[in-house]
Amino acid sequence: MTFAALGRLGFVLFACAVAGCAGRAQSLSPVHKLAPESISNDAAPGERFYIIVFGSERTLRAPRYTHTWATLVKTVEVPGSAPQVTETHTISWMPATLEIHPWKFTPEPGRNLELHETVRMALELREHVVSWGPYEIQPRGYRRFLLQKEFMESGQIGYQCIDTIGAGADGTGCDCIHAVTDMDSQFQRGYYRLTRFGVAGSEFIVRQLFERDLLVSGETHSWLNGPLGLSQYPIDHRTYDRRRGIRIGSSNH
Repeated sequence: MTFAALGRLGFVLFACAVAGCAGRAQSLSPVHKLAPESISNDAAPGERFYIIVFGSERTLRAPRYTHTWATLVKTVEVPGSAPQVTETHTISWMPATLEIHPWKFTPEPGRNLELHETVRMALELREHVVSWGPYEIQPRGYRRFLLQKEFMESGQIGYQCIDTIGAGADGTGCDCIHAVTDMDSQFQRGYYRLTRFGVAGSEFIVRQLFERDLLVSGETHSWLNGPLGLSQYPIDHRTYDRRRGIRIGSSNH
């Protein structure tokens, strides 16, 4: 990205913050309107649910080469053997072309990618991939995630890199971060600000999981990386300290 392009990005971000553009951005997600208590928090015996939040970016962070996505995992405990992964679901919202155009302020066809497809895409673009988790999540969070994924794949919404201004601000456009956070019934899109993108955007989502007690515990269940096939990639697996509110370390697997 040229210095001129970086300057344009800074101007857009500044204008959004000052003029309150983010405040008028809408979400069309029906999940956003569902109160937490309206979704069952029950689970069948032996069922557990986990979330992994991912972010990627190049060393010189630019919107065109950043991404945020999340994966939900369901396991079932089988007597006499280790828990078995029975389901994986990913929200990884990208343009159908897989080419991000930050200065396009109209929605374009979007596409939800699978987990491994997303990791390989980021690595091929020479982006550094970071993950937090897997963390055990409440069954209610698992069900909200599935409803949001269904909506994103329904054809009712397109992709727009900066979705708080332009035509997509009416909810018809969505970026990768809001594709995940639109299931949040407590905050509007403006809460997940434009200045948080790539790894910073992903880490902010993790912070919300911790601060709002959406997780069963803050324990990292890294044993899931093997069954999920994530150990084959050069992913920076990070941990999050709830007390200090910061990343406390990283390790490569």
